[in-house]
Amino acid sequence: MAFFPAENTTSMSTTHDRRKENETLTETLVRFLRERYRDAIGTLAQHYPNEQRSLVVDYDELYEFDREIAEDILAKPDEMQEYLEEALRNFDLPADVSLDRAHVRVANLPDEYTHYPGHFSPTKVHNDQPYIGVEGEIVAGSDVHPKVTETAFECKRCGTMTYIPQTDRGYQEPHECQGCERQGPFRVNFDQSEFIDAQKIRLSEPPEVAGGEGQSIDIFVEDDLAGEVTTGDRVTITGRLHLEQRTKGNEKKSTFEPYLNGHAIEVQESDQTTVEVSHDERKEIDGIVDGELGEPLVVAAESIAPGVFGEQYDHMKRAIVLAVVGGDWVEGKDGSVERGSISMLLVGDPSTGKSALINQAESNAPRSVGVSGKGAREAGITASAVRDDFSDGEWTLKAGAFVKANGGIVRIDELDDMPPDVRAAMLEPMANGKINVSKAGINATLQTRVGVIAAANPKYGRFDPYEPVVEQVELGSTLISRFDLGFTVTETDEVNTVKQVARDIVGRREHKKRLDVAPETIEPGETDKYDPPVRSELLRKWLALAGDQPSPVIASEELEQRIADEFSDFKTKHMGEDAPVPATWRDLEAQLRLAEAAAKLEFSETIEERHFKTALSLTMRSMRDFGMNEDGEFDADVRESGTSKTQRDRITVLEDIVEQQCSEGNSNGAAVEDVLDEAEAEGVDRKRAEKALRKIKEEIGSLYEPMDGTLKWLGRA
Repeated sequence: MAFFPAENTTSMSTTHDRRKENETLTETLVRFLRERYRDAIGTLAQHYPNEQRSLVVDYDELYEFDREIAEDILAKPDEMQEYLEEALRNFDLPADVSLDRAHVRVANLPDEYTHYPGHFSPTKVHNDQPYIGVEGEIVAGSDVHPKVTETAFECKRCGTMTYIPQTDRGYQEPHECQGCERQGPFRVNFDQSEFIDAQKIRLSEPPEVAGGEGQSIDIFVEDDLAGEVTTGDRVTITGRLHLEQRTKGNEKKSTFEPYLNGHAIEVQESDQTTVEVSHDERKEIDGIVDGELGEPLVVAAESIAPGVFGEQYDHMKRAIVLAVVGGDWVEGKDGSVERGSISMLLVGDPSTGKSALINQAESNAPRSVGVSGKGAREAGITASAVRDDFSDGEWTLKAGAFVKANGGIVRIDELDDMPPDVRAAMLEPMANGKINVSKAGINATLQTRVGVIAAANPKYGRFDPYEPVVEQVELGSTLISRFDLGFTVTETDEVNTVKQVARDIVGRREHKKRLDVAPETIEPGETDKYDPPVRSELLRKWLALAGDQPSPVIASEELEQRIADEFSDFKTKHMGEDAPVPATWRDLEAQLRLAEAAAKLEFSETIEERHFKTALSLTMRSMRDFGMNEDGEFDADVRESGTSKTQRDRITVLEDIVEQQCSEGNSNGAAVEDVLDEAEAEGVDRKRAEKALRKIKEEIGSLYEPMDGTLKWLGRA
């Protein structure tokens, strides 16, 4: 039921080019509110003041109603704010309803009045039209604190109360008592004073716009806007631009710092960064998606890192494309969330193109942040509490890479060089898409829905083809298991392949030079060979549009059932008392995310069988690279725990032998050679037994070697 009776507006004009004759500005604004915002004011009145304290007015609505008033909002925002709020108070409210301290907030300014921090002239804006919108990412925010708007000063001599309004121009105190006319002393009566919530926010250029740290602007918000957003949010804040003189100690400088008094906040709902795509570009992208250049995923992959040659990289490039597009985060009615981001780890020999590949993920993602493992700190990865000039000595929260890249990609090079505590800090944001921060008295939950594309080197420099990958990288099985896909990048010794790659590297470099100085010398077909099928700018826009596609659904119940059954068959086919578990439910979840991304890349509303085949080929290749034991069997435990089932069985045999020999009264312990002999008699390969003993001593700790050649039993944990 409507809060107010409906008003007959059939005789009123729906648009107004100018104010009615003899009508005051306030009366005109009341008429505007009555015609355009009657229901919204009714909702505000029902929820005021506890649940809602502001009426948000769309600038376009005001411009359509009266162009002059809309332009005055831009040029004289403080004055027009007073008129709008006076009109709200004069609205024909029921007798028992008062909106005396409600706000009217004008938002959604046209593009020409909305800027990124640093992308406008503060002097021109301040002088001409100081009401603007600023779009960006919140990189720091203070705690919400009380701010006094009217101070009640109580005279200590006679008790008379003097009320003085407070503004941003400095704290005002009474000169004399209004009662006894003496100059105090006074005390502040907090019960009689008026306070509102206030907060300071630092808004920065988004990483993909800035190409680095970027420029920023500080914004002050009050009342119901304080605490509305948090570090990492993408927002557009509309407000009045001010200039504040810079100082150095007590010395005033000739330069000024722009800041904004925020009047309205719009939080971007989409995780992806909006890209501007022209009509011709959209037509070209639609043609690619429809298969004009070939299979879309193949075309996109061939456009990724065209300078990295060789068929051995094809599956990695396809995986990068799908990771940039991403699957969908699925939220249940019970509040549960299923991850949608896709993460990939490349581990390989030096100089094999790993960095070039992961850099392509960063440069083609609409939102991305790059990190080098060497020198990385936990605060730079997650979030930190800092004291700086922004906070006037108070603690504030500063976003790290995972928060800044929310909705996009974090690229990490040299992951193996990252300190262990920093790698440990990655686990929560990768698994849950959020981090809980509790630092310096600040408690906050920040979103980190990112895909991680990382590269690392083997701990001994180059791969040993006869050892499981997980044993050759010092990353820890817990972190490795967080990646949906893991691939090895190794040097090939196949003569023809090496020769062809060498020719391609030389040929592409010369092709680039001839394009600039002698294009007439380029042979027919050479451009097709060395230039990517989709130019980089268009590829980035295609992937951004794909990432913003609605969540696709599996094409049919029959396909849904078949995918589930086929995975179940693979998981249980070889499972027995002695067989390792080949895959975990994480592998199925990764396959679903990859299939979603493959469908979104084609702008498909449904996930078809071909999308699942693509996902399956990538997950199976990943399992071959990262999930096989030394016997050539699929073994999920290799990734999940760092120890294969056969290794665990071998360790159990050796522990039993040592425990038994030590319990037989041998006070000196069990001789290593005797243990190895007995293990070999039980069918354990001697070299693998020696390796298992080292693992028990160095990692498990159930036995130790007090002297050369002797083992003592400590017991299982």
